[in-house]
Amino acid sequence: MDFSDDKDHHHDTHAIPPQFIQEQYWHYNKVKISELETDDSVVNWDKGLSEEQAKVIKPVGTIEKSAIEKACIAFRNAALGIEGDESPLETEIEDVTVYEHTDFPGLQIAPGILPPETQVLWISQIMHRYMANPKHKINLQTDFDIEYPTPETEESTETPSLFSYDPQSTHSTPKNPDTQKSLNMAQMLSRKLRWLTLGEQYHWPTRSYPRNGPTTFPSDLSTLVSGLFPHIRPESGVCLLYGQKDYMPVHRDVSELCERGLASFSFGCDGIFVVARGEAELAEGEDPKKRTVAIRVRSGDCVHMDGEIRWAWHAMPRTIPNSCPKWLAEWPAVKGDAAKGVSDKERKAYQRWKGFMGTKRLNVSVRQVWD
Repeated sequence: MDFSDDKDHHHDTHAIPPQFIQEQYWHYNKVKISELETDDSVVNWDKGLSEEQAKVIKPVGTIEKSAIEKACIAFRNAALGIEGDESPLETEIEDVTVYEHTDFPGLQIAPGILPPETQVLWISQIMHRYMANPKHKINLQTDFDIEYPTPETEESTETPSLFSYDPQSTHSTPKNPDTQKSLNMAQMLSRKLRWLTLGEQYHWPTRSYPRNGPTTFPSDLSTLVSGLFPHIRPESGVCLLYGQKDYMPVHRDVSELCERGLASFSFGCDGIFVVARGEAELAEGEDPKKRTVAIRVRSGDCVHMDGEIRWAWHAMPRTIPNSCPKWLAEWPAVKGDAAKGVSDKERKAYQRWKGFMGTKRLNVSVRQVWD
């Protein structure tokens, strides 16, 4: 079902992006890393805003440390199945300044809003618990019948996870063995896994959100998102997993039947996020960088998009190799809060996958779909 002709939804889901954003996309896709590091047109929070960037990227608000800590503790307790634990986080929380680009109204950035232990636990919940639920679709289901893990007994406290399998073992069957090869788990998860949809399932072939099932957005993740952004009602989360050579072409998010804010969280390796404004092609002599902005997003950052910028053309042309934080790179071999409740058997199994996130970037865009 395609909603592009709906009277209240005027954006064409199959429109072709303007040439200028395509050219900027390919520029950042091909540019050398050394040149990217010195490119002052890229918003890079580690370097600080340049004089020119500070003229157009302005502080517009603050998310107070008390709100961040409250949301992260509530998420931790919900994820770990505990109640009333008010113990502080391992990381000392600070206020987070939210910035908005004056030339792109609605494009806001909250750098470093998620502390390390929250990031690790978030990844663990998605990649262990929710990816092991076949109702949360993954791209691998298109071509393979997957043997999903289940607890050995009803009393088991272990969390079923595809990472509980040995990397060299095979737990899937090609749907078309004449054209598809069998893959072991390392080949599937490290090389072929591309996306997972939480809650309302995005249908990639029709670029729509059909009302097609009983899958709800995970309540623990919803607790965190709504705690940070109370105006967002999480209904769907599109989780994109990038390798060091992966990218997302230019596209628009125009399938939702509502105009609500979207929160896009980054985990793992850095990425270059590019967004454009306007539909028309550039006038003769017009600088494409006046109509686009490139932002280097890092693990724990959140890009918040609201209003007309929700429908803007955007892309993720580059993942930066070797940029995953050291404390995250060894996932799923984790320590601290994320390791609470992990059995000795699970801990041993996850060691076989040690270093998985060191070469990956996970982007999770949480949104409301329906009014």
